[in-house]
Amino acid sequence: MNSSPLVREPQQARSRKSFDRALDAAIGLLVERGSAAFTLLEVAQAAGVSTGSIYGRVSSKDDLIRVAHAREMERIALETTESFAAAPRDGDDPQRVVFAVTALASLLRDNAPVLSPFMLLAHHDQVIATSGKAAYDEMTRQFEAALLGSSPATGGRRESVRWACTVAYSVLARQLALGSDPGAAADYELAQVVSRLTSMISAYLASPES
Repeated sequence: MNSSPLVREPQQARSRKSFDRALDAAIGLLVERGSAAFTLLEVAQAAGVSTGSIYGRVSSKDDLIRVAHAREMERIALETTESFAAAPRDGDDPQRVVFAVTALASLLRDNAPVLSPFMLLAHHDQVIATSGKAAYDEMTRQFEAALLGSSPATGGRRESVRWACTVAYSVLARQLALGSDPGAAADYELAQVVSRLTSMISAYLASPES
């Protein structure tokens, strides 16, 4: 985990491991409850550490959650890079669209349990919102690069690809109820959504207007 102004970095390996357990516990409770409706004492009990040791690293529960969020965004960024590393550089648009939409859907599906409560917190926590926006920007940048492949990145072409990315992310986020109540999830199979998205985006990119 990169250094953060929110955390006083542990100096000993044992302290670092204890703090990592506290971060794991905070994330676990956040996923379990879908919100930050838990206390620092509950975090400490779940992690098997003292509240004093947590306060030795951060000033509040909110800061602990912010540090946990930053760590998760780093992890997801690495997963994003690994997922899109195999993007085809050549081939036709439909091949690249299938790869990009499938990769994005898998990333969001696999990380939905942790992304959803963090996205809800971002509505009223600027630190989490800023960090989340940076992670979103990186994910969409790699999605766009996968769609472009070795094609020339002209202004009109890039704009069309950017629109396709916005649509894909928005539809998948709605499908997975990211940042909203789980009951708001769309009533479709994810595979069906991916199939329809790939068909729609492929048709759009093939149109003269794009």
